[in-house]
Amino acid sequence: MLRFRIGRLGVIILLGGMLAGCNSGSNTPPPAIFTTDVFPPLAINARSLKIIDNWQMPIADSYVGHRVNPLPSNVLADWASHVLRPAGGSGEIIFDMQRVAITMTDLPKKVGINDLFLDQQSKKITAEIGAQIIWLQPVGGTQARIDLDALHSITIQESANPNEVSQKTHESMKGALVRLDKQVRKELAMIDRIILP
Repeated sequence: MLRFRIGRLGVIILLGGMLAGCNSGSNTPPPAIFTTDVFPPLAINARSLKIIDNWQMPIADSYVGHRVNPLPSNVLADWASHVLRPAGGSGEIIFDMQRVAITMTDLPKKVGINDLFLDQQSKKITAEIGAQIIWLQPVGGTQARIDLDALHSITIQESANPNEVSQKTHESMKGALVRLDKQVRKELAMIDRIILP
């Protein structure tokens, strides 16, 4: 009787350990939601900011931006409203989003004997931002226009799981946004009286 109970207890412990092992996988956490707080705001000599979204993400092969959360155009609009802060008494600054694309393309595979056992880079994720800033200041009749382009690519390995692909997609968008932010600050610094002290 005692042997039966010990054997039964052993089976229960073994099954419990197996079930616990099934739940304790090494899954990576989902990617963090992107925030614009890392970009310092600029005090723009304008009374209002207008954000125009002129980009419609294609739902076709190679385009994956419609599957990203948050949507790339929402990330860019959040960045613009955080960084381009109207602080003047008159005028308008317009941020026109003309292209906010994220694409995923296949990379050619190496087909040598030595390459069969390697975890090759199989895909390239590219984030591309095209935008325009227009500044209209009626006081003094000043106006300016800046064309902006930013691109950032990341490759991923063929063994990447969906979480890793999602993380790399977010990283490509962040990289493009960092480049856009640097370009905006450089271009705006060259325009007289657009940035307030």
